[in-house]
Amino acid sequence: MAVIFILILMVLLNADQMVMSPNIGAIEQEFNITDAQIGLVASSFTVIGALVSLVWGYLADRYSRKNLLIYSILVGEIPCLMSAFSRSYGELFFWRALTGIGVGASFPIVYSMIGDMFDEVKRGKVVALISSAISIGSVLGMIVGGFLGPKYGWRVPFIAVSVPNIFFAVLSIFVLKEPKRGAFEKGIGELVQSGYEYPKAPKLSDYAKLVKVKTNLLLFFQGIAGTIPWGAIPYFLVEFFRRERGLSVETATLVFLVFGLGNIVGIILGGLWGASIYAKSRPFLPLFCSITTALGTFFTVMTLDYMGSLLVLMLLGFIASFTASLTGPNVKFMLLNVNEPQERGRIFSIFNLTDSLGTGFGKFAGGVMSVALGSLGAALKVSAYFWLICAVLLFVLVFYFAKDVERLQKTMIELAKNSQTR
Repeated sequence: MAVIFILILMVLLNADQMVMSPNIGAIEQEFNITDAQIGLVASSFTVIGALVSLVWGYLADRYSRKNLLIYSILVGEIPCLMSAFSRSYGELFFWRALTGIGVGASFPIVYSMIGDMFDEVKRGKVVALISSAISIGSVLGMIVGGFLGPKYGWRVPFIAVSVPNIFFAVLSIFVLKEPKRGAFEKGIGELVQSGYEYPKAPKLSDYAKLVKVKTNLLLFFQGIAGTIPWGAIPYFLVEFFRRERGLSVETATLVFLVFGLGNIVGIILGGLWGASIYAKSRPFLPLFCSITTALGTFFTVMTLDYMGSLLVLMLLGFIASFTASLTGPNVKFMLLNVNEPQERGRIFSIFNLTDSLGTGFGKFAGGVMSVALGSLGAALKVSAYFWLICAVLLFVLVFYFAKDVERLQKTMIELAKNSQTR
């Protein structure tokens, strides 16, 4: 029940991210603003949310995550609702920036909670569901904005995606329970479930420990490389098909939606398969991610080069997006299984910061390469090749991931022994 509730919260909260996109023209016309100004609104949403997640990640490691999650939802959804009543560009900018705080704050809290609600294998399946909820939310926001905006005005979509989540946030007070920190860790878990309180509390100085874990470093570095294609390709894909393949905007958007479907299916199956692989052999999980990421590069370049029938193009696009998306949930799964319970909020806040800022940079880099190379298609193909860097780093992780899991489990067992002797 708790997981279903969290999934609903994440779908609706992340619908905020894309609800404005289909109605950019109407907003610009009403407030007499330019693409640059509306782009600044979108950037502030992402950047402010990413920066705030660092603070909330630290708080998630110290205080009640249930309460923090409810606060973050309300901090995001109330400003989203108020966006509908903006009377000027300045007011819209203000409310959208606050909405970004809610989205950014929820990320480390949710993954920290999941880490203490399930054991090391089941986490992978639940992470897949949470990750897919975030993607589904973005698609939902696009659909709500695209269908309600032209008919009822650009303000109505903000109301449509925010009011239900305000209701669910209030209902969470009675439905969600605070998970016991460390309840499913080997060694200390049994003590915690019997009533013993997890004895560790985070310190600011502990941030230095996080970078000493090789799995953390390799996953961060591959994530930074991956933000180039994940930032540039989705952002410019519709324009590429319109400009260089001669498709209409509507047809190009349809192709983009097929890409989005491949992304969601890849996230769900990637997490399910990743959990099964982890249960059989831990080193095989990063190997699986390495191989599928390389395949995602190959199929993406093939899709960008293809100039045949629309049906085959959509099929290639689905396969490309599917294979490239298999790694995403497993990165979060691996982070959960190598970091101590009181460190997960902070590790995911750092991951969210690098991911959000990097994706923003990826959009910029894609535009710069398009100008430099004289072709948007060439720029997107160069962007796709950055996934090969991810594949190499994930292959290196084969030699470290299992060791880091064992290190964490030994630490938890030792903690349990020390706690029992006190």
